[in-house]
Amino acid sequence: MANQLYTLVDVFRNLAPDSGDFVLATIIETQGSTYRKAGARMLITHDGECLGLLSGGCFEGDLVERSRSVFATGQAATVQYDMRSPDDVVWGLGLGCNGAVTILLQLLKAEEHYSPLDALVEATYNDRRGVLVTVTESTHPPLPAGRSLFLGEEDFENDQSPWPDALIAAARQTLPDDKPHLETHLVEGHALNIFYDPIRPLSHLLIVGAGADAVPVLNCAKALGWRVTLVDHRPAYLKPERFASAERLLHCPPPALAGTLPLDRFDALVLMTHSLDYDARYLKIIADSRIPFIGLLGPEARKNRLLDSLGEQAAKIAGRVFGPVGLDIGAETPEEIALSIMAGILAAQNRRQGGQLTPQTLSSDA
Repeated sequence: MANQLYTLVDVFRNLAPDSGDFVLATIIETQGSTYRKAGARMLITHDGECLGLLSGGCFEGDLVERSRSVFATGQAATVQYDMRSPDDVVWGLGLGCNGAVTILLQLLKAEEHYSPLDALVEATYNDRRGVLVTVTESTHPPLPAGRSLFLGEEDFENDQSPWPDALIAAARQTLPDDKPHLETHLVEGHALNIFYDPIRPLSHLLIVGAGADAVPVLNCAKALGWRVTLVDHRPAYLKPERFASAERLLHCPPPALAGTLPLDRFDALVLMTHSLDYDARYLKIIADSRIPFIGLLGPEARKNRLLDSLGEQAAKIAGRVFGPVGLDIGAETPEEIALSIMAGILAAQNRRQGGQLTPQTLSSDA
């Protein structure tokens, strides 16, 4: 998912002028059960600090040690960890997570604006989809290991890339497939291993209603790497100090909503004005959008009343309305309800039903 980039995007946007170089560690292949999947990234500083996680702490320390040679030489390196051994100690690291990962370490130079991280940040914050193409192993001098190129959707149309046609064709196919993968190519008699990683904008949540219970929803969404915009018809509710981490705060009555915001760019919406009348007014505008997830607070009877108020328009959002919104986790406090809401949104986004990973039978007195 795009939100895997959130930590790195946040780090990049807050870099100090004297931050120096970084090593970017990227999982390029996995087998079996692993903590993170292909496309997950973290940054390693000169001082050995890890910004992000690629495992539950299993091999970050070892990656820090291996990154020292990348800092020293500028040469990218590939590291493999096979944790499928039945023994408790693997590679001398005490692992045993029943999976294998391959990780690419590449130097990000301050003098080169931390490319390709700068391109990823620009893409995620300007709603650009694309593919990051990275050479992981190479015997072809013009394209050494560690060389990256970000290709946006528009780049495939103008066909101006200096890279070989076979690589561009594979990158183009990665867009609709939407899955990171490794591929081997033969270019002018030289073997190249290439990692193709589809990049999408950060997920964007629209919260309509800026009451007190919107604060934990905002906080939970931000912790998950989402961008969040809040809208309310009551300007007094839109307090910057309360919603400091929001992308935007907008005073926007229902009739102005579609003209003020590009609604189709949002991945999910939660309608929480706590007014049946205003929820109905906003929902009438929202019904013309293509937002894939529309969450409504309150019981199912309230949802049905809101849909009835739309008349024939209700058919436009059939299958996209979730009310009551969220997963059934027994939530009671505002923070628990926010967790339930975001869990429900993620489940729908990932086409999952939600539930325990380990099926359990609850005792009668639970």
